[in-house]
Amino acid sequence: MIPVIDRVRTRFNVGQFCIVADRGMFSSDNIQDLEQGQIPYILGARMRKVKKIRDHVLSHPGRYRAARPEGTLSKDPSPLKVKEVLLGGNRYVICLNPRQARKNAADRQGILDFLQEKIKTNSKDLIGNKGYRKYVKIEKDSVSIDQDKIQWGSRFDGKWVLMTNTNLSKDEVALK
Repeated sequence: MIPVIDRVRTRFNVGQFCIVADRGMFSSDNIQDLEQGQIPYILGARMRKVKKIRDHVLSHPGRYRAARPEGTLSKDPSPLKVKEVLLGGNRYVICLNPRQARKNAADRQGILDFLQEKIKTNSKDLIGNKGYRKYVKIEKDSVSIDQDKIQWGSRFDGKWVLMTNTNLSKDEVALK
């Protein structure tokens, strides 16, 4: 990532900027390089795969509150809700979009309705399908819906996690 940053700085004569990247750029090497270069960043985090985020950041106590752009006095808040978590020297902003959470839940319910029917007829077709397999329990000669997997997956509905080293407010981090 650093060579790309250096090329952008040189080519466009940019003095200061902030790297904003999705969770595909979230790696310990990239974070270390950005920290060593004292480059501000906002990175999407892998909330299902990174144990620290999945088990500690997401379960951290605290209330979400509506995100508002800085300087906005609007009484009509964004649907986006945020909370900040400081853990292990890192700053995380957890974002929650209730509309997206409802959509995620409805999509999952559609899959579960389909699975209920499919299990009754030909459950062998489900084993090879990754999208369906994540909700089923496969035992010797039977396939059933795994309620624990459904509950585990639902805790991510409408959420994403950002990691940052900026001084921006949690609202600004989320809205950027």
